Formats: sequence, structure tokens, C-alpha cells
Amino acid sequence: MTPLYIDVHIIHSAPYSNLNRDRQGAPKMATYGGVPRPRLSSQHGRRHSRTHMEEAFGTRAIRTRGTPLAVAKRLTATGWDEVTALAAAQMLILAADVKGLGLSDGGGTNALLFLPETAFDSLAEIANSHHDTLTKAAGAAAKTIAEAKAKAEAKKAKSDGEDADSEEEEEAVETGPLATAYKKIPAAERKELQAAVLEVLRQRNASIAAYGRMLANEAGSTVAGAIQMAHSIGTHSGPSQIDFFSAVDDLIQDAGEETGAGHMGDQRYTSATFYRYATLNVRELIDNLDGDTATAQQVAEAFLRAFPLAIMPAKASGTAPHTVPHLIHIAVRTDRPVNLVGAFETPIPATTNGYIPASLNALDAHAAAHARMLGTSRIANHAYVTLSDTTFTALGDRVDAVDDLIARTLDTITKHTG
Repeated sequence: MTPLYIDVHIIHSAPYSNLNRDRQGAPKMATYGGVPRPRLSSQHGRRHSRTHMEEAFGTRAIRTRGTPLAVAKRLTATGWDEVTALAAAQMLILAADVKGLGLSDGGGTNALLFLPETAFDSLAEIANSHHDTLTKAAGAAAKTIAEAKAKAEAKKAKSDGEDADSEEEEEAVETGPLATAYKKIPAAERKELQAAVLEVLRQRNASIAAYGRMLANEAGSTVAGAIQMAHSIGTHSGPSQIDFFSAVDDLIQDAGEETGAGHMGDQRYTSATFYRYATLNVRELIDNLDGDTATAQQVAEAFLRAFPLAIMPAKASGTAPHTVPHLIHIAVRTDRPVNLVGAFETPIPATTNGYIPASLNALDAHAAAHARMLGTSRIANHAYVTLSDTTFTALGDRVDAVDDLIARTLDTITKHTG
């Protein structure tokens, strides 16, 4: 079957802002072409485009460590007591018997799970269908935990301040009894529980089909995402900038007793023209959706709206960085994805015209070079929309609006997928 990819290339100018912070709160940076560039991480882009896509599509996937807590909440709503509900929900995680997947001290899982939002209801249904068994096991575990905690507290009191509980002992107190109690459930019922829980962990919806999922040591739950997204980098060099700020204490000012700020500090910002790139593997998306081409088409449309236009709201209250791209170029390819970031390996120099005109021209020239090298027979369609008055000959046909660009792309996909 012929490969089919949708490549999305964006030139996007962001104002003085801090859209994506590192651990120190400074704008993220990357070195490319030997110079430092402002950077927006791919995780940042995936998160915002996924949430916008889900809002448009109406289907969510939840990434969380709190699966047992969410399931327990549903169980208490149907009459379970809170302690038993949480223990039963935790036992469902143990029932999966996935190496490396366990419970945390806070009652959740030790690893993030990425599940359809309906999965919590499904797990609660499993618990309700095994109510008597899980209630009995949870009661036994709770009794053991209470006895172990009482013994640990007594030992601690006798030690007169000596640290009696190691990390391993605490782990044994919290999760050991749950595992022990669960293992006393008859093997046939444990096997039934495992099959039911794994079926839920392996569920996928449109969001998971698009963005993928990895659960170590459980191949059935792993989904290769159809969307790949690059880190966005500045088309030019540019360090972060320090902003000194102060905040007035209104009561002190009203009293007229003192002058000056109630608080002072430093924040880091940057401004940049970014090259952003993502690609959607249409064939893989359809496979992930079990051949549902209609849903794949809807996912593609939602993504093509979300990725270029998603608002990235970090520090938005003080920067209002609500710009739109200066150019969106989409190419449907039947060979392989092509990232055009090489257009900016030599950084765009600063001029009195800014960075945008030269960045647009560099992208057009680089696309032309790729067309000469690779040919154009494997480009099923390509077009662009731009705020610029310039015509870019290597980027396909110019269209007037984003809606036109997306409609044209989807028509091409339909022709190749039926």
C-alpha cells in the first residue's frame, strides 16, 4: 500500500513571551547551526495540540497516575465504602500483572497511564462485577495494614526517635498486604480479572490512535502514534532576556506611609520567529483505528486545525501572545515525511525588516531544493496560506484561507484512502 503522510510546516512569530519554560523558569533554548535558538519542546506542542484537538473532536484521553483514585470515586458513588473502594481499585492494577506497573504511596500508580476517559467507568464495572471477592480481599488487606501500622508505631515509640521504618518496610506495609490478599483470590477468578483489566488498558480512542501510547512490558497496550512533532526552533539566534518587575502593595500605598514596591523579582522572556513542523502518518492512523477511514478523516481535520492554531497560554496574562502563523504550508506526500528545518541551519540575520520575510523566503528556497533533489512525483498535493503578499513558488498553490487549505488536504486524503 502506498505510504501517505501529511506534512505541516509553519512560520510563526511570537512576541515577547515565555511560552515554554525550563526548570529554572527561563525560556527553553536549543543550539542549532552553532548558535542558541529559542525553542518550544515537542511535548509542549503535542500537549496543546492534543487538548485542542480533543475539544474539537469531543473525545478525550486521560494521562494520569490517579487511575485507582478515579475508579474508587466511581465505586463510592455506587455504595462502596471509601477504604474498600480504593483497595479494590488498586487490586485491579495488580490484577493486570504488568511488570513494572505498581502502586505509589499516594494510592495511585507508579507510572502514568494514558487511557480513554471511559476506561475508569469500565474498570469500575469490573470491580462491581467481582464485588464480593474484591471486598473480602480488601478487608483482609486492610486488617493486615492496620496491624502492621500499629506494630510499626509501637516499634518507633520504643526506639525513642530511632528511624525504625525503612523505605522497603513502608512499601511492604502499604502494598504488600494488598498483593498478598489479592493472590489468595482463586486462580481462575484472578485470570478472569487480568483479562478484563488488560482489555481496558488496551482500549484506544481517536486521541490515542493519533498521539500513541507506550506501556512498558505490555505490548498489547502500546500504540505507535500516527503524529510525530518536532521541537520548534527559532529561525535565528536569540538569547533569553531578563525582565525586572515590581508589584505595588496597595494598602501601603493607600496609607501613604512608604514608597516603593511590595515585591520585586526577575523573569526571563524571549521573542522569536519559529519554524514549527509535524507530520501525520495517515496509513498508521487508519490502522490504529482498525480501518475506520471516516474517523481518521475527522482526526486529521481536527489535528490540522489544532496544530497551527492552538493557543499556547504560558504566562499569557502578562504577555498576551495570541498571534497566528505568518505561513502554513501543507504537503501530502506518498513517499516519506520531509522536515524542512535545514532551511534555517544557517540562522536568519537580523535586519530592519525583522526575521519574517527572510524566514519565508528561506523556507521556499529550501523546499525548491528538495523538489530538485527528490522530484515532485510523490507530492500528491501541496499548498499554503500566508499573511504575506509574496508568492512562494515551491510551496504549491496559494489559497486564501485556512479552511480552504484544510479542505484541499482532506480531499486529497479521501482520493487516496477511499
